[in-house]
Amino acid sequence: MSAQSTTLNKWLLCLLLAGMVPTAHALKSDVEEPVQIEADSAVFDKIAGTATYDGHVNIRQGTLQILASHIEINAPGNEIQSIIATGSPVSLQQKMDNGKQVQGKAQEVRYLVKDKRLLLDGNAELMQDKDRFVSNHIEYLPDSGQLKAGGTGKSGRVSAVFYPTNKAAK
Repeated sequence: MSAQSTTLNKWLLCLLLAGMVPTAHALKSDVEEPVQIEADSAVFDKIAGTATYDGHVNIRQGTLQILASHIEINAPGNEIQSIIATGSPVSLQQKMDNGKQVQGKAQEVRYLVKDKRLLLDGNAELMQDKDRFVSNHIEYLPDSGQLKAGGTGKSGRVSAVFYPTNKAAK
């Protein structure tokens, strides 16, 4: 597997980490599965270090699925710097090791590799079971597990609905 493919695999799995509870993780077996990409067109520019997929882009790896209109991978010098997915919206889903399904969507999803930062912009939403997190902007730092959301003005509001996992003792 190439370095670009390995980094892409890590990015794909990071997309869903933002919506998880601390004890849930993506299926470990997913990273061992092949990455399958389908699109209406693909353009690779080795000199510029870019790969672009357009039209009904469908990425699958194990239980992970990402649907987008456009995905651009920027890798000058064969080192991935950023991956940008856009759509109406970009949607993603993956099964966690706790058996729960995580789903997310946004108009644009960006992963900045050096910063290890995942950004969801434009009607961003993350869901696991009935729990739901919505904002115009969601930022996730996979290394620290830190999640930031919001912005300025009314469109910067954050909405979260969490259902208790601990039942009251009888």
